[in-house]
Amino acid sequence: MDLSKFKPYTVSPGVVTITIGKNGLAFSKTAVIRLGKPEYVELLVNDDDKIIVIRALSEQSETSTNFFKPGKKNIMVRWNYQDLIERIAEMMNWDTENKTYKVRGEYHPEDNLLSFSLKNASVLGK
Repeated sequence: MDLSKFKPYTVSPGVVTITIGKNGLAFSKTAVIRLGKPEYVELLVNDDDKIIVIRALSEQSETSTNFFKPGKKNIMVRWNYQDLIERIAEMMNWDTENKTYKVRGEYHPEDNLLSFSLKNASVLGK
């Protein structure tokens, strides 16, 4: 069988999600794996449509943010950028001090990016 058109697919439990609350923004293990565990990403925000995009970058740039540390055994990424949390909370009129929000994302392999429609968020817990 000719396998030249096939690509490996890394199986991961769960789905692509982010959680947003007072303690930060956390990416699911599956989100990190789908992006290929990049060291740097770019965060893009669409205020009108309430969508955020995380795009993997191969190297550091002016618009990049540290993402996954190479060699790390625990596949998890958490951003504790208070400014980002406040920016999202203001855009969505969310109470991130008292509630945590979970957003399911979509992986776009052709661009190696994740998109999250914040309008589809659900409140965790309470």
